Amino acid sequence: MIRTGEEYKASIRDNREVWIDGERVKDITIHPSFKPIIDVRARIYDLAHEAATRDVMSYVDVATGERNAIGLKLPRTQQDWHDKRRAVDTVMDDIGGIVTRVGDETIGEMWSLYDGKDVLNEVDPRFAENIERHIHKALYADPFHVSANTDPKGDRSKPPQEQDPDSLLHVVKETDAGIIVRGAKYETAAAYSNQAFVKPTIANWGEAKLSDYAVGFVCDMGAPGIKHICRSGFVGRAPIEDYPLSNRFDEIDTLVISTMY
Repeated sequence: MIRTGEEYKASIRDNREVWIDGERVKDITIHPSFKPIIDVRARIYDLAHEAATRDVMSYVDVATGERNAIGLKLPRTQQDWHDKRRAVDTVMDDIGGIVTRVGDETIGEMWSLYDGKDVLNEVDPRFAENIERHIHKALYADPFHVSANTDPKGDRSKPPQEQDPDSLLHVVKETDAGIIVRGAKYETAAAYSNQAFVKPTIANWGEAKLSDYAVGFVCDMGAPGIKHICRSGFVGRAPIEDYPLSNRFDEIDTLVISTMY
């Protein structure tokens, strides 16, 4: 399926906890700092429905007969990549600027894991099954999908345990229903997205005592226990005539804090 812009906006009016400039945001879709970029993302959804751009932005799935977004399609042929490039060009021409964190760039991280399913199966067959399920869920539910991989750096000469142990995201408990994690990640566009592919970026997890920090999962950005602390926005700081791009395309960075997930 493909969502409309209004359906996307409705999906992020979920009482998520978003803070900017010391203020708790009541409705992120109309807040001055977020509205321009959210409107851009909504426009991208709507392009998949309009007659002039529908066939560029979406395709008909032969298995279901439904239209899905080109950007989220698992690429299997060279033509798939050409189609994706044409969709990106269509978006840029329509909005008159450049945005990068709109979902189609981060779903590719899952495609890489899909290519490595044989390796995942060697570790645990459930991992390969999970990544295939998440790819299909993203394709058919059409969420705004981002990544969440940048760790708070702190003192890079010290391991996490010698700093604030809750600064870096890590597992604190495992249950039959899943894992419970605590810590933080930085990510652009997280505050107004639907889900994020969370993963570690520190390279060396060679010691067993650090394994709790080597965790990856897909996270609902509106889930209870998730707090978004955003940097100040550039929108409205200066006249749009002088700063047309920063006033229209500010993709806001966020410190995503999880106390329990």
